[in-house]
Amino acid sequence: MKKSPPTIAGRSAQAPRRLRVLVFTTVFPNARQPLHGSFVLERVRHAAKLAAIEIVAPIPWHRMLRDPPPRREVAAGLTVHHPVLWYPPRILGSLRGLFMFFSTIRAIGRLQATFDFDLIDAHFAYPDGFAAVLLGRWFRRPVCITLRGTIEQWSRRPLGRFLCDWATRRAARVIAVAESLAVRARQGGVPPPRIAVIANSVDTRRFCLLDPATARRRVGWLKDGRLLVSVGHVSPRKGFHRIIRALPRVIQSSPDINLAIVGGRGAEEDNSAELHALARRLGLSDRVAFVGAKPPDEVALWLAAADLFILASDFEGCPNVILEAMSCGRPIVATKVGDVARMVPSFAGVLFDDPENDAALAECIVAALGRTWDESRIREHVAARSWDAVAEAVAAQWRLAVDPNTTTGRLCCTVAPSDAPAAVAAERQSE
Repeated sequence: MKKSPPTIAGRSAQAPRRLRVLVFTTVFPNARQPLHGSFVLERVRHAAKLAAIEIVAPIPWHRMLRDPPPRREVAAGLTVHHPVLWYPPRILGSLRGLFMFFSTIRAIGRLQATFDFDLIDAHFAYPDGFAAVLLGRWFRRPVCITLRGTIEQWSRRPLGRFLCDWATRRAARVIAVAESLAVRARQGGVPPPRIAVIANSVDTRRFCLLDPATARRRVGWLKDGRLLVSVGHVSPRKGFHRIIRALPRVIQSSPDINLAIVGGRGAEEDNSAELHALARRLGLSDRVAFVGAKPPDEVALWLAAADLFILASDFEGCPNVILEAMSCGRPIVATKVGDVARMVPSFAGVLFDDPENDAALAECIVAALGRTWDESRIREHVAARSWDAVAEAVAAQWRLAVDPNTTTGRLCCTVAPSDAPAAVAAERQSE
């Protein structure tokens, strides 16, 4: 039997208890994909200091057949449940959210018997957020949806846009990790008072200043010359093919250049075979290293080893890897997608507009290689960010979702690291 929605205010006469939050996302690390959704893990594990949390992270059926993780595991002290996500392969993508709802309802019903959650915290508008809204209606619990960059991909088609808008309008609270995503939510009909911009943070202890020569020795990079590094799951939208296509132009002015691509297969389409073929076709096989997926500590070393970090994505929200590269003091070359232009001031990188403009990408790389960068200033730009502050702001939104009359949600305006965009804009205007 479904239970009534919880209220914090109704417990005022009793001893307060911690909010119980069910985190719902398909993008979360597991035993077989330890780096999958590490940015979600970071936020959740810090928020676990403020609320009781369990995670439901459905795994697609084909991955369960090929190399299944445990159906229940513990990650960073958090209990993670992996129900099987059933859906027809390669068809009916617009129904993925509905299939996710039906695939997880029984598992969540069993979980509720021992963990009577107050709130569902979903990541990504579709399909996760859409399914979470249906689950919230079934279990009579409010839903908070965090918007990340993939909403732009789904919104390219009218039906995808409709599904994202349907879900976000029905969420009790919407968290956008970038101002551009908050704009997208408002365009989709979400009332502005229900939206909060809470940017991601970075672990500055892990991603720190380190002498590049030392970092290269530690990762086993033995080649001389300058090194470009790009990090991310290998998929077309991350733009690794664009960097490879731009390399011949860069080599004309910087003959000693090499590229390391750090990342492996993720949830999106894997185009690694095409990337290898492209490097061979352009005669760059000896200059492009496909390093593969690495644990966070090694990713930090690769970033520290770089002369320049490159991100040539189709779309992003608030890409954590840019924060991580800047935390290592590395200058950035990136496309102006999502909140990248707000994140990267002119003293920290060079940006370009069109992801498909290989010439512009090459020009930016050459220009960046020709500049002298202040790595300490680049790091200081992000060093004040804190995952604990992000967690406080997120928890405030959770409390508002459960009890709209609470005043704690107002804290998000003061503790979230969302003043960086304004600071970056002022910096760019002054230069």
